[in-house]
Amino acid sequence: MGQPARPGTRLQRSRRRTLAAAAAFGLTAAAALAVVGCGGGDDDAGTATATPTTAASSPAEVVRRTLVLDYQPNAVHAGIAEALEAGDFKAKGLDLKVVAPSSTSDALTQVGRGRADYGLADLIDVARRNDRALKDPAARTDAKLFAGRGGVRIVGAVVQQPLSGILVNAKSAITKPEQLAGKRIAVTGLPSDVAVVDAIARKDGKPVKTDQITLGFDGLKALHAGRVDAATAYWPADAVTLEQLGTPARRFTLSDAGLEYPGLVAFVKPGSRAEAQGAAFGEALTAGTDAVVADPSKGESALAARYPELDAKVTAAQLANYVPLFGAAGAAGTVTDEALNRFAEFAAETKLTSRKLTADELRGAIPRS
Repeated sequence: MGQPARPGTRLQRSRRRTLAAAAAFGLTAAAALAVVGCGGGDDDAGTATATPTTAASSPAEVVRRTLVLDYQPNAVHAGIAEALEAGDFKAKGLDLKVVAPSSTSDALTQVGRGRADYGLADLIDVARRNDRALKDPAARTDAKLFAGRGGVRIVGAVVQQPLSGILVNAKSAITKPEQLAGKRIAVTGLPSDVAVVDAIARKDGKPVKTDQITLGFDGLKALHAGRVDAATAYWPADAVTLEQLGTPARRFTLSDAGLEYPGLVAFVKPGSRAEAQGAAFGEALTAGTDAVVADPSKGESALAARYPELDAKVTAAQLANYVPLFGAAGAAGTVTDEALNRFAEFAAETKLTSRKLTADELRGAIPRS
C-alpha cells in the first residue's frame, strides 16, 4: 500500500510547506546518518547477543540513536513527537534523532544496511522483507543470517489498525464497498494495492471485479478531477488532503472489512547494538502515544514545536483520524502475537507473503545460533 499522497498532490500552499520540511530534514538526515556514534553501523552486527528486555527501562547511560520515519512528519508521528518533547526517550536511555526518508523504502534500506538504528514502515512492507529473508531455510534459525538477508525485528507499533483504504467522492453514488464493482480505482502500482482493493471491494464474501488504473501517487488528483471513481490511500492523512483539494471524502477501510493489525511499526536490525534497546524504544513510544490518546492537544503541540512548518489545521484534522487508531491506554505502541497472526492470514491469502508466517517470523524474533 502506498504512503500518503506525495507533495505534488497537495494544495500549493501545503506543497511549499512540505518541500521546506524536506529540505530541512535532508540536512538533518545527512548529519545524523553520518554520526559514527549512532551505533547502527554494519560493524555492530552480531555484537548484541541479548534480546530486548525491560531491563532497558533503567538505563545506565544515554546513547544516541537514529530513527528514520516512514514519510515526511505528519500527525501519525504525534506519539513520537510527544515522547521526544516529554523526555520519554531520554528517560529510557535514548538520545533519539529523528530524520525524514528520501523515499518510502528508505527506512528499511537504511536500517538494513546499518546506517540508521530504528525505522518506521507499513507492516506489509516489513512482512514482505522478512518473508524474503526467510526463504533461505537456514535464516529461520540463525538471526545473523536473517539480518544479513535483510530481515528486521519489530520493536513497537505506531498504530493498532491498518491505515490502508479506498477513498471515494462523498457526493458520489458509491456508499458501499460492493458498489465499487466495475469502477475505476486509482492504484499506485504496488502489489499491496491489489490486496487492499480485493479485501475491501467485496460482495457476498468475494472480491468484485474492478478497473484498477496505475497512477503512482497521483490518485487523489485523479479522484478530485473525476477521472477515476476511487483511489487507494492511507486514509487518515489522504482523506484530509482530498478535502483540502475541495472534494469531500468517503472512506472504506481494511478495518471496516474486519482486518485488525498494527498498520505502522517500528523496527531494528537484529544483532545491532540498538536491538538491545528495542524494549526501551517501545516503552517510550507507548508513553508518548498514551499521552496523545489521553489528550490529543499534546500531540498537536508536540508536532508544532518540532515541525513548525506543518499546517496546524491539517495536523488537527489528521490527528482526529489517527487518535482512534493509536490504541487504548497501555496497548498503544505494543505488538501482540494475536494481531500478527491475524495479519499473517491476510498476507498469505492475498499472496503478499509466500506462505503464512508465524508471529515470531513476522516479528523477526529469530533464534541466535
